[in-house]
Amino acid sequence: MRSLSGAAKALNLSQPQLSRRLKSFEDRVGARLFDRTPSGLKPTEAGLRLIPLAADMRRNADAASRVLPDLSGSALKVVRVAVDEVRARVLTDGIEDLTALLGDVELEIISSHLDADHQTRGIELQIRNCLPETDTLIARKLGDLAYGVYGSRTFVTEHPSALTDRRYSDCNWLGFAPDDLWYPAHVRWMETKEIVRPKIRTNTMTTLLNMTVSGSGLALLPVFMADSHPDLVPLTGPLDDLTNPEHIIVHRDVRREPAVRIAMDAIARIYKNMAPRLTGRGNTEAVSAAE
Repeated sequence: MRSLSGAAKALNLSQPQLSRRLKSFEDRVGARLFDRTPSGLKPTEAGLRLIPLAADMRRNADAASRVLPDLSGSALKVVRVAVDEVRARVLTDGIEDLTALLGDVELEIISSHLDADHQTRGIELQIRNCLPETDTLIARKLGDLAYGVYGSRTFVTEHPSALTDRRYSDCNWLGFAPDDLWYPAHVRWMETKEIVRPKIRTNTMTTLLNMTVSGSGLALLPVFMADSHPDLVPLTGPLDDLTNPEHIIVHRDVRREPAVRIAMDAIARIYKNMAPRLTGRGNTEAVSAAE
């Protein structure tokens, strides 16, 4: 344009605005970019070196503007969350609300006991009770999840000691296989109670619940799963030692994806809605049974 006023008009700026910006830029560069001549502004040697680079920047900016309308279509729409069978049950129990909260975002619930590999981006989210060990991952607390001692109605009827502290020494117990130890705190708790090593063990909470329902013995179960089962009797109520925080884990970079944020907020809402069930507070039947 060979003039500040012409350039300002082309940029939809006032001439004083452009003048201030140019001076500020020249101060940062440490060189004058234009000389005033009778025929208008002309680039200095420094300006001549900079103009081709600025022209490339302009072309790239224009190209970005052209593709912006299409970027939303290529953004992440499917979010995968790795969970074990307990956390999967939390999500499926709130599936109607979860679906509504997700909107257009699709959620894949992937069954896994292992730590997810967030670096390869095969999984966007994971729900677990322990915190990540690297600063590239972020943990957001969802709430608390409690466990208690349960037995089937048949087992409790046939073994009255299950209703007393003698349950720890007189009753059969069910537990987890040591080589697939997803619940180490449960094993430690049973050791403190001097409970005999269970003869029947498993590596999934769902199987443990089913074995308890069959009348095979007593077990530590999530209160929200066991309290809703008509054949199970709560014997202790929620145990403070086995009430742990639940966290949703996400990679710092992936968290910026709009779909991931929507999925995290939706899952957090499900946990909030289910908080009374997850902690088992207010379960009067358990308190009565323990007494």
